[in-house]
Amino acid sequence: MSVMIRMEDVVKTYGKGGSRTEALKGISLTIEKGEFIAVTGASGCGKSTLLNIMGGMDRQTSGVYEYDGMPVTGFKEKELAEFRNRNIGFVFQAFHLAKELTAAENVALPLGYAKVGARERKKRAMELLDRVGLSEKYKAHPSKLSGGEMQRVAVARALANHPQTLLADEPTGNLDHENGRAIMKLLREINEEGMTIVMVTHDRELAELADRKICIVDGNII
Repeated sequence: MSVMIRMEDVVKTYGKGGSRTEALKGISLTIEKGEFIAVTGASGCGKSTLLNIMGGMDRQTSGVYEYDGMPVTGFKEKELAEFRNRNIGFVFQAFHLAKELTAAENVALPLGYAKVGARERKKRAMELLDRVGLSEKYKAHPSKLSGGEMQRVAVARALANHPQTLLADEPTGNLDHENGRAIMKLLREINEEGMTIVMVTHDRELAELADRKICIVDGNII
């Protein structure tokens, strides 16, 4: 395997002066291509902050972040946006689907931002909905989908631009046990096809299904 993510002494600080909070206190880690990593820890320990930095949605205050050999630390804002669009897929606890769009239109949304043509967008969206077992729901709006189905649409959307890495922040947090296990099974299948996955979770049972666990306590890896 080769290295996908490398962080060295990453610190993230919010606020100034007396209200200064150190969310990450010198994180160093390496994630190989094709690994499935579970990030665990109590609420407020820095898990989501770490994920946001990995995905280029936030910047560290200090330290080094390299992705597939690229020096993300030095990227300007436009470069950071291109990095996210080309390399990272995001799955969130709250799904974040556009209510006014159908399942297929939600999946195709990132392809529009990437200036992919309408015909190819539709074709790719249908392929991905089929991949997550929802091809028959392509015309359904989120209000007509169950929680588990909405998360499947969200996973399909995250895969739209052929990312190398999927970042999942509590992807089963709003689901019942059965749907949570189904989403985990889907993520595991995607990982076995070669996708690098980093998943934040409170669920110890789910964390045990990953290749490796990273536990964060008060901004430090233990």
